[in-house]
Amino acid sequence: MNIFLLPEKVSYLELPVKGDSACHILTVLKAVVGDVIDVGVKNGPKGKATLQDITKVHLKLSLIWNDPHPCDLYPATLVVGMARPQTCRKILEQASAMGVSRIDFFMSEKSELSYRDSRLWRSNEWEEKIFKGVEQAFSTFLPQCKIWADLKDCIDDQPSGSKALALDNYESSYTLNQLQVEDQYAYYTIAIGSERGWSNSERELLRDQGFTLVSMGPRVLRQETAVVVALGQVLSKFWDI
Repeated sequence: MNIFLLPEKVSYLELPVKGDSACHILTVLKAVVGDVIDVGVKNGPKGKATLQDITKVHLKLSLIWNDPHPCDLYPATLVVGMARPQTCRKILEQASAMGVSRIDFFMSEKSELSYRDSRLWRSNEWEEKIFKGVEQAFSTFLPQCKIWADLKDCIDDQPSGSKALALDNYESSYTLNQLQVEDQYAYYTIAIGSERGWSNSERELLRDQGFTLVSMGPRVLRQETAVVVALGQVLSKFWDI
């Protein structure tokens, strides 16, 4: 955690000393009274929190806020086939840390129906994973996240005019790093199939909807690894802006 995200802007804060946040501040950051901690408001400004007191019950902090800053999310949506909960947890955290604007999970023809009913999605755990990713990235802006019944509904909701790419090891004509991008400010939609890949009908739908099938070389990667590699290649186009 490189920044501590809060749900709202406050000038004073008490944290339960046995809570996760307080434990991180005391044991990982090793903060003592007088130390300053980076804080932020969900989708809002950053600031500084000074540790005023440590009691047997609470940590007491006073906060000062900076002026608002522009949203730093990249113009990209990650479209990803629903996977096992442990894989989705990794994707949520890593994609959020990398700064995509949206993470859209869809029930692929090769996804197991039980994945959608896991505790990850029935509780607020998925939101916690996004928070952790954003805190890791020292940001305050959270990507949107939604689950779709199928690929078609998910694609239909993507921004019009986006550069649409789908990762595929089997029927792609060239690799992602060979992609020539004329407009570096374009919006990107990056689609990755489920852990078992695309079905033939999903590939046909992707092509019909204007997606270009690209690979990242001959090696087959885990879904969560493919997400990080693909986003790194695409989002790096914005790093010098």
